[in-house]
Amino acid sequence: MKPNQADVLDLLAAEFVLGTLAGAARRRFERWRDADPFVERRVRAWEDRLAGLAFQLEPVTPSPGVWVSIERQIGPVLQGRWRAVAASIAAIAVLGFGWFLWQQLRVAPPAAEAVIASKAGEALWRVELAADGEYVEVSAVGAVSYPDQRSLELWALPPEASPVSLGLMPASGRLRLVLDERQRAAVGLAANVAVSEEPLGGSPTGAPTGPVLYVAAIART
Repeated sequence: MKPNQADVLDLLAAEFVLGTLAGAARRRFERWRDADPFVERRVRAWEDRLAGLAFQLEPVTPSPGVWVSIERQIGPVLQGRWRAVAASIAAIAVLGFGWFLWQQLRVAPPAAEAVIASKAGEALWRVELAADGEYVEVSAVGAVSYPDQRSLELWALPPEASPVSLGLMPASGRLRLVLDERQRAAVGLAANVAVSEEPLGGSPTGAPTGPVLYVAAIART
């Protein structure tokens, strides 16, 4: 995914969660969300961030005397016009608040990603390197066959260097793997990642010991 495409996806996900994406655009986004687990993840990320803010806001209800006072001062002729102006101001405030949230809380697109697929081409995991390079997120997006009493281990494959373990692969769900300095350097140089079958808990030697089951190219954004 190119940087501008990732930005557009984050913006659409934010508008979808805020409720400002409507009509045909919303229906198209819903179809995209149903078809692509990556889009679903972006929507859930926005829901998690905005839900926390919503619980922090205290609702404020104007007292009944506010409108009475306003109407008394401006007179009956201007009542309709004043209400229209007030509605416009409220709409601007909502859009402005939404834009503020987008700028402050939007999810940064990954710096790199790889899709690990079966020989038949079915996507099994999505591996994303955080924009700051501090961690990778591994999401099981397909029907993963996890060996009994064995582990599947993820490796960065830097050129002209030994594979560097990044951690164990999840059988389902999403897993965040925090990287140390050596791992960050390996991911920064690697063109590919690989998954090997290892003893339960991972390779005991620091290098792949079992068969390499999958290799996937890293796409830099």
